[in-house]
Amino acid sequence: MKSFQTAEQVHNHAKKSVGKTILELNNNRTIKKTKSSVGDAFENWFDKKKDSDSKPDIEEAGVELKATAFKKLKNGQYSAKERLVLNIINYEKIVKETFENSHFLFKNRKIEIAFYEYLKNVPKDEWTIKEVVLYEMSKNKNDYEIIKQDWNIINDYVQRGKAHELSERLTQYLSPCTKGANAKTVRIQPFSNILAKQRAYSLKSGYMTSILRKYVFGNKKSESIIKDPFILKENNIEEIIKKKFEPYVGKSITELKELFNIHEISYQVNYKIAASILNLNGNFTSSKAFERVEEFEKACIVVKTIKFNENNVNKESMSFPAFKFEELSKESWVNELGEPQAEWHNYLLESRFLFVIIKTHKNIDYLKGIKFFSVPDKDLQGPIRKVWEDTVKKINEGVELKATPWGKKTRITNNFISLSDNLICHVRPHGSVSDYSEYGSSADKLPVKAKWINKPNDKRYSDQWMTSQSFWFNRDYIKEQVKDLLDTQ
Repeated sequence: MKSFQTAEQVHNHAKKSVGKTILELNNNRTIKKTKSSVGDAFENWFDKKKDSDSKPDIEEAGVELKATAFKKLKNGQYSAKERLVLNIINYEKIVKETFENSHFLFKNRKIEIAFYEYLKNVPKDEWTIKEVVLYEMSKNKNDYEIIKQDWNIINDYVQRGKAHELSERLTQYLSPCTKGANAKTVRIQPFSNILAKQRAYSLKSGYMTSILRKYVFGNKKSESIIKDPFILKENNIEEIIKKKFEPYVGKSITELKELFNIHEISYQVNYKIAASILNLNGNFTSSKAFERVEEFEKACIVVKTIKFNENNVNKESMSFPAFKFEELSKESWVNELGEPQAEWHNYLLESRFLFVIIKTHKNIDYLKGIKFFSVPDKDLQGPIRKVWEDTVKKINEGVELKATPWGKKTRITNNFISLSDNLICHVRPHGSVSDYSEYGSSADKLPVKAKWINKPNDKRYSDQWMTSQSFWFNRDYIKEQVKDLLDTQ
């Protein structure tokens, strides 16, 4: 094994890997078809043999080695493909530690991260290292405090004999993800007889995206809610946000517009008010705009404004980005290890929703409050999984499309699970344009030809293209999560 005495020496050697293929890193030997194969090749670049040692990979320099993928989004931006999995959580040892003397910090204080682009139609051997980053946890004081808070949350669950209740939703940047040889891998915990799933520390995909955009592509232009790390000594991100909203709860939207000098009259005004309350600058006109807020991106916080009428009815269900039929058809809800594999599964596991509630009373709209929400396991592994699996099955078997006269037009329906099925979520078009034409701007290609009933004799209706679809949370499901904010006037 090559000798590296300092983190700088490790980083300098890692930089020599940039531009090289995974095959070259692996001494021109084809890598194995395992999830860790690229990481193994990066370790091989350092002559580091694969092991389960509890020490950092480059012990003398105190540096851990990791390789992680990123992907290109439809909008041209890049994001991390997944969370960065670190070491296994030892439930019996963590309860004897503090954060400062923890094995977690000892092993991961400094991490040399190799970023490579995930290219699904290119063999892994041909993927290349795009950039390397020496990540030093303590250098960003805000992040360090938040990661410390997360570690303490994990520790507290184990101390209370609740390791079996750990979830990625409980934490902000550092999460306890499932990790095992198979779906049934469990461990004993010290203060309960209940076996707990084996879990590992991981940095959330949003956190890795932030590192990617800032240090790899150099286009990280984000705003921050937390200006002073001192306030993190007493509060976490959610507590800080709640305190910022408290003075404005109960005020009318008209009052808030005047207070923050906002002149919008459309639904976008609610997002602008939320941004103003958080002292954010820029053009915050949608949920997506909040992705550029540093803490929201890193903690996978999704902002949604929801409006209720006088009868506590929210008109709209909540949409998610449109999926690609062909990509979805190849996914599995979990992999052979029982770990989340489907993109939507991973998204819902990591996401923390921030609902900003607006309610009409006597024809005046008021800010009723905010609510943080994460999807419970019983919902994610129950109805939501059922809808996802049903959707994948129908795509692979051939979606049923039925044409029905609709006045002077033709209405097309499908057999995806709908809002009326009352299963927490449903599938329907993301946009308002109906499109079944080949290569249509609002259409997407199906992997299997559709099963048409009364197909129109018109070239605008293809056998293998249909309107792009997305998953939606039912409006009643959203209402149930915030009903405590609606009961008061």
